[in-house]
Amino acid sequence: MGRRAEGEQPAATAPLGAVGIEEAARLAGVSPSALREWERQGLVKPARTPGGARRYLADDVERLQRIRTWRTVDGLNAAAIRRLLDASAAGRGSAAGGRHRSMAGGGQARPEATPEAELASGLAVAGRAGVGVWPAGSQLRAIRRSQRLTLRGAAAKSGLSASFISSLERGVTGASITALRRLLDAYGRTVGELLRADAPASGRLVRPAARRVLDAGRGIRIEDLFAGPTALESQLFVLAPGASSDGYYRHIGEEFMFVLAGSLGVWLDGPHEFYRLEPGDALTFPSTVDHRIAALGQTETRVLWINTPPTF
Repeated sequence: MGRRAEGEQPAATAPLGAVGIEEAARLAGVSPSALREWERQGLVKPARTPGGARRYLADDVERLQRIRTWRTVDGLNAAAIRRLLDASAAGRGSAAGGRHRSMAGGGQARPEATPEAELASGLAVAGRAGVGVWPAGSQLRAIRRSQRLTLRGAAAKSGLSASFISSLERGVTGASITALRRLLDAYGRTVGELLRADAPASGRLVRPAARRVLDAGRGIRIEDLFAGPTALESQLFVLAPGASSDGYYRHIGEEFMFVLAGSLGVWLDGPHEFYRLEPGDALTFPSTVDHRIAALGQTETRVLWINTPPTF
């Protein structure tokens, strides 16, 4: 089944294999009225039969599932979702056109034609893993209250919904890295500070059992590899298959990544650069560049990730 280009006008005759609005809504886990609203907001454009009935391709259903996640899990509004969809569409075009290749090892180009297909496959695996009660929620509540912000005030500063922030604080759901960064940026804090509430004042050696660990949710675990104040933060990122930052983010500093296991996709400066990192590959870039990550393939990805200064 071919991919329909973003912004392409619906075909006069719906392709074979397309499903109607009721089935598409069931597959996406939302109501048919939600699909009509998303269409009105320009988030999805289903094909139409000659009689005007909506028909959704497999790509449309995958798009609907992503929209549902961004709305219900990350609490994003239509404008933010539209930006993410536009960036994803541009990234697909770049990968399919072969204009951006990752260079690793001895300068050999690795094929990058289907990272999004691998990510979509991995997301099905990641989505089956239960989140449980998110342990960092109470810390987020304490930070918000220390700044005398109401849920509505936090929502206004971060662009996230008040209901989503409330769900985070109650531990009902975890957050993507992008959503977490947006919220903590609004508080003037970093993701790393969630790991360091009980950090030792100093120390040189950190054994595995003593690592501070943040279950960031959505299949991402972050482990601190240092103790006490330092000029850099060294962390181990453990990503389930398909886990991703769910969007671009940036901050002050410089970053270094070294893949220990699995396969990591890294997008820099919107869709303009894409790198597929395999075990042994290293990547360095300024943190001020928009960046997002995703675990590609079907196995766990482990990354040594260093930021300096500690602004993540």
